[in-house]
Amino acid sequence: MTRFVVLFVSLAFLWTAEKADAQSAAETPATLASSWTLVSMERALSSEKAERAQQPRGLLIFDSAGHAFEWFTVASRQLPDAPLTDPVRTLATYGGFWGDYRVDAAQKRLVFSARGAISPSITAREFSRAFERAGDRLTLTTIDEPHAQGGTRWVWERVPTVDNLSPLYRQVVGFWEYVVEKRVTTAGEVLSEQKRGGPSVIVYTPGGFVGVHFLPINTKPSPFAADVPTVEEARAALQGYVGYFGALTVYPGQIFHNILSGINPGPGTVLRRFAEFSKDGKEINVKFPPAADQQGRMVRTLVTLRRLSGEAEMLGKR
Repeated sequence: MTRFVVLFVSLAFLWTAEKADAQSAAETPATLASSWTLVSMERALSSEKAERAQQPRGLLIFDSAGHAFEWFTVASRQLPDAPLTDPVRTLATYGGFWGDYRVDAAQKRLVFSARGAISPSITAREFSRAFERAGDRLTLTTIDEPHAQGGTRWVWERVPTVDNLSPLYRQVVGFWEYVVEKRVTTAGEVLSEQKRGGPSVIVYTPGGFVGVHFLPINTKPSPFAADVPTVEEARAALQGYVGYFGALTVYPGQIFHNILSGINPGPGTVLRRFAEFSKDGKEINVKFPPAADQQGRMVRTLVTLRRLSGEAEMLGKR
C-alpha cells in the first residue's frame, strides 16, 4: 500500500511538472494577457536561505500587444504617508516598472524593456525573467536585472474578467501612455502645462484594476551610482513620482481609483476622475475635480493620455 501511494504521488508530481513545461513552451502574449495579483515572493535566492516576504501585495498586467505593467511591495504594513522621510527604505520596499515585453518560449524567458520604473536604474533597461505557468499561477524568477537583491521569485495568480463590462468600461480598458498635463480653469483658460520626465502610463484592466507609473515632472531619470542609492539619489527619484495600483470602478463619465498600494498617493485614497474621449477613441482626457485656487478661480488638472492598446489586446483577442 505504501509503495502504491509513493508511486501515485510521484506520477502526479511528474504530470504536474510536464503540464507546466508544456504550458510554458506554448506561451504567447495572447495567453498571458490578463491581470495577475501577487501570491508570494521570495528574495535572496542565491543565499543559503531564501527570504520569504510576509503579506506581499502586487499587480502584474500583460496585454497581447506586448505591453507590461508591474507593481509590488514587500512591506508587511504600508509605509507612512511621507515616503520621502526615508526614501532609501521606500525604494527597498517597493518595486515595479512598465514597458514592453516579448516571450522567448524556447528559453522559457520573458524579455522586458522597461520604459518607466520606480527605480531610475530600471528605466530604459532590458532584462529577462525565467517563467513557468501552471494553470492560473505564473512564476517569474530574476535572471539579469538590477536590484534583484540576490535573486527574486514572484508567484502571480490570474484574475478573471469582470462580468458584463459596460460600454464605457470596454472603452476605458487598455494601456494609456501619458502625453501632457495642464492646469485649466473651468472656463477653459490654460494656466500651465507640463510634462513628466520620462515615459509614463495608466493601465485600466478588464479584471477591475488600475495601475499607474508617472515619473517625476520635468526630470529625466538618472541611474543610481551603486546598487543601493544614497539618500539624495533616492529622494530625487521619488520627488514628484506618482505610482500605485488599485481597484477600478467605472460609472457614466467617471472613473474611480481605489488605491490598494501606493507611494504617492498612499493606500486608502480614493481618486475620482472624469473621462472624456477623443472622437476616434485614441486619446482620453482624464480630468480632476475642480477646486478654488488662491485667486478664487475654479481650477482643475487635465491629463491627456494616448491609447497603446484596448479591449481586444487586454483580453488576448488580438
